[in-house]
Amino acid sequence: MNNCLSKHFRQIALGALALSLNLSLCSPLASQAAPSTAVGKSSDTTSSIKIASKKANKSSDLGGNLPKTESASYTNGAPFIDRMLKAADSYKDYVFEYEMVNYKGKKVVEKGKFYFKKPRMMRLEEVGNFRKGSIAVMGSGGKIRAKPGGALSFMTVDLAPSSDYLRSANGYPMVDSDLTSLSQALKTFIEKDSCVARVTENTVQSTSSAPSQVYVLEVYHGTNFDGEIYKRVAVDPKSMLPVEWWDYIGGKLTSHSVWNNFKGNVGLADDVFTIKGAKTI
Repeated sequence: MNNCLSKHFRQIALGALALSLNLSLCSPLASQAAPSTAVGKSSDTTSSIKIASKKANKSSDLGGNLPKTESASYTNGAPFIDRMLKAADSYKDYVFEYEMVNYKGKKVVEKGKFYFKKPRMMRLEEVGNFRKGSIAVMGSGGKIRAKPGGALSFMTVDLAPSSDYLRSANGYPMVDSDLTSLSQALKTFIEKDSCVARVTENTVQSTSSAPSQVYVLEVYHGTNFDGEIYKRVAVDPKSMLPVEWWDYIGGKLTSHSVWNNFKGNVGLADDVFTIKGAKTI
């Protein structure tokens, strides 16, 4: 009888979690150390590609103003992505704040804080009005625990990495939202998903708060740049980490993310990646 009640209570709690917990990870970040270097013109880099302003900016009238790329020259983005991956992987731990606007379906604005520590520990906190107070953590053993905010904040549940409850409003999974995984995803788009990437040869003026100059990386479907744009990323030239990210489906903007207040190698304790003081069910 007690086992039946326990199972029933767990089902009720998970149902409540489905309604109140939609944790968002939109990945991550703003500037931090790392030497600034120009985009390399090595043997694996294609010739410069002159881009007309209309072509470069035609895909978005949402998500804020795009960086000023009207007169920019572009070059092969693959080596640049490798540099992004190396930069992201250089940190033992980090924390940043993010804001994401999802335009697919009903417009949703999410704000949160994301913590990461090697090898694969993560913590996500929702701090905006959307799902305020929700927390998800992945500890050193890969186990994920989560709790909603508000009236159900006393509950804590175990979730599988693939759980829909651990996806952001734009559908991206928590477990793939660290900076290394995001850079690796860009690499996979090119190597396995028949996409091509280009990046501005030099920094261009940003229209966001910081930094004032960014590289702009663009990923397109197809084998040339006449296809639909898929991703656009503004990258800090000092840290080689992303500061803004635009997602597109069918050439139309579906979400826009901004990462701020990045702090790397701050010595995060393992306790950061646990949920304490909540009733376990």
